[in-house]
Amino acid sequence: MATQASAFLGGLEQEILVHGAVRHLFLQRFGSEPLSLFQIRTFGLQHYQLVKVFTTYMTNLLPKIPDRDAAALFRHVFDDEFGAVSGRDASAGQATMFRSHVHLYREFLAALGVQAEEWGRVRLLPETDAYVRAHLALTRDEDFRVGLGAVGPGHEFAIPTMFRSLVAGLRANTSLTEEQIHYFTLHIEEDVEHAEVFNALIARHTETDEGRTLVRDGAMRSLKWRALFWDGLARAVFGESER
Repeated sequence: MATQASAFLGGLEQEILVHGAVRHLFLQRFGSEPLSLFQIRTFGLQHYQLVKVFTTYMTNLLPKIPDRDAAALFRHVFDDEFGAVSGRDASAGQATMFRSHVHLYREFLAALGVQAEEWGRVRLLPETDAYVRAHLALTRDEDFRVGLGAVGPGHEFAIPTMFRSLVAGLRANTSLTEEQIHYFTLHIEEDVEHAEVFNALIARHTETDEGRTLVRDGAMRSLKWRALFWDGLARAVFGESER
């Protein structure tokens, strides 16, 4: 059974890595074309709306998972989300600091010159609003295996590849420091570890055709909304909708 679960998750990862949401033309353009500060701010404020609600998806999902150790398995991901280590070395006499992923993202926005009062009053694109609502429903109202597919493979397999394009664009078009874009570079590394956490749990629930179908369905539905989100940003940032 373990081999079957590994084969399923390996195949799902490969399917996700070539999905249109992960290889979206918005990402290709963001990572390779000249960008103005206005364009980057537009992206940053819309994407922030996804960042600030991610832990809500996990708190929706956790009580529905029947595994008694689900909370223990999720703890690593929650710890990372709520307290990202700054990188300071306590052994060298410096206090280790912890900053949530939302805090890291707000530091990124502040470095772009975005004022704090703008974070909460940005006008959401229809695609941004639809993405958030869809993921709240996927994790709140659907079978827990659908939710696991959405926030597990649907996010953790996809984000490192997508974020490489975002980091390339930020490095090429801004003078931001590596610390100021740490939210993005952190996820390229950290989400590989998070995928292992989700995989350990998902493997227990993909021993049947039904389980595999539900997990894959959640991942694919999440990616559908992700592709639409990039469509909206393509229109807002580049003045057109494209995939």
